[in-house]
Amino acid sequence: MRLKEKVIIVTGAAAGLGEAMATGFVAEGATVICGDIDRKRLEKSIEKMDGPGEAIPIFVDVSDESSVDQMIRVSEELGGADILINNAGVKQLTLTGEEHQIIEMSTDLWDEIINTNLRGCFLCTKAVLPGMMERKRGRIIHVTSGHGKKGRVKRAAYVSSKFGCEGFHWTLSLELVDTPVESLVFTPPPGGVRTQEAAFVEDPLRDMNHDPEVIIEPMIKLAAGGGRNGGRYRGGSDGRSYEETDYIFNLK
Repeated sequence: MRLKEKVIIVTGAAAGLGEAMATGFVAEGATVICGDIDRKRLEKSIEKMDGPGEAIPIFVDVSDESSVDQMIRVSEELGGADILINNAGVKQLTLTGEEHQIIEMSTDLWDEIINTNLRGCFLCTKAVLPGMMERKRGRIIHVTSGHGKKGRVKRAAYVSSKFGCEGFHWTLSLELVDTPVESLVFTPPPGGVRTQEAAFVEDPLRDMNHDPEVIIEPMIKLAAGGGRNGGRYRGGSDGRSYEETDYIFNLK
């Protein structure tokens, strides 16, 4: 068991990539705090997780500071989080069933996406860092996507949030130099993953190349200590490997 005695927080754990990661971590012996805003779906997801570890469901709104603080308090009661996976995220398609150009996007929709995807990343990281520093151990992994590297029509809010997460990781990595805590970025393999966010794709089986389980093994390896502070990692299409796509301390 590669993650025995590890305490891991996974946000957005009720479905898709988050559920897949949490399931893999439990199978490897970790105590996994599974945070999500969808209580009913989370409870169903927890029932499917099996292994020597333990899955603990926590209702959390990652955009709300008090809700995030409560989740971190639970982790502290269990000895403190060794790993935080900033995974929770939403898209326009998931929220409204359609995509929007900037000129037609409502401010409320923009705020909901940014608050979940980027503010949530900040709040969870800020809340977990003091305990990690005190225990002199910790790793924060931000799940991003190819949308954090280039623009895409009708996805301004989502793209902006993922660009923001990349910049947040970059800055955090610099601030964590010479500390026992690390920041990494992980993106799924190219080709699209069949998740709830892909529900509105015309033909997911044709247009999306991977199931969420494709990230389980790479994420277990990173959670177990693979990679390094400042690294950006991408899962392999084989569902077993990952590669370092770049390392911020080598970038000008």
